[in-house]
Amino acid sequence: MSRAARAERLGPYFEVQLRFAARMAVLTGLSLGEAAYQHTNLCRRFGQGIPIMTAPTEAWLTFVERLEATGSMADQVALCQAMFRDAVDEALPLAGQEGFGCFAFEAPKAGAVKIHFNNRDTDEAGGPLASAKIERRRDELAAMMRRIAEKHPDATHIAGRSWLYNLEAYRRLFPPPYVATRALAPGPVHLTGTSSWGQMIDSREAIRADVRDAFLANLDGLDPDAPWTAFPFRVLAVQAPLATFARFYAV
Repeated sequence: MSRAARAERLGPYFEVQLRFAARMAVLTGLSLGEAAYQHTNLCRRFGQGIPIMTAPTEAWLTFVERLEATGSMADQVALCQAMFRDAVDEALPLAGQEGFGCFAFEAPKAGAVKIHFNNRDTDEAGGPLASAKIERRRDELAAMMRRIAEKHPDATHIAGRSWLYNLEAYRRLFPPPYVATRALAPGPVHLTGTSSWGQMIDSREAIRADVRDAFLANLDGLDPDAPWTAFPFRVLAVQAPLATFARFYAV
């Protein structure tokens, strides 16, 4: 799909993030641009880096200037779509991560290996979590576990944080003892990536209207000190010993 077609499809996704940023601006005194930078993933969607790791680029600052000078939501969304059309996709896996298909991991810190998931397998057979692709995803996880064991003998356990652990289609890829540990992730939960925002769109980047509508209904009571609590699917944290994964994937 062309970037122009993707930009058109992502319009509602940009809009819900703009509405959230506008609400955060009202509640916190931040400018709209500052709220968008700190509490949406628009910066990353536009290929302008990761806010908590990099300073705003000139392209982002120019975008913000135009955004704040634009009155209507329709025009703001159109500006986002134009920005997206001219951008390039974020390179995955991110720097400091090693990828295995839809999954990636970071080097361990204090024995904990953080794992990540990206939508890199949507086709005519469905999205990356389709039933027909279960073994493909498990094979990727098995290969990743072998790599972790070989490259990082200091690794002791696997840790994850994502809204996806709310879904059985995702949980079924992992050892039951791992997903059984799921609990609400302690704050703060950063909102510049997809660990929360990913729930707004499906694997083909179309808006999930039910999730969007539930989220927007929560904005009247939004807690500016814990904005991540407005999302219908909260980020869950999970972890289990590396040995649990070795047994489950027979590696």
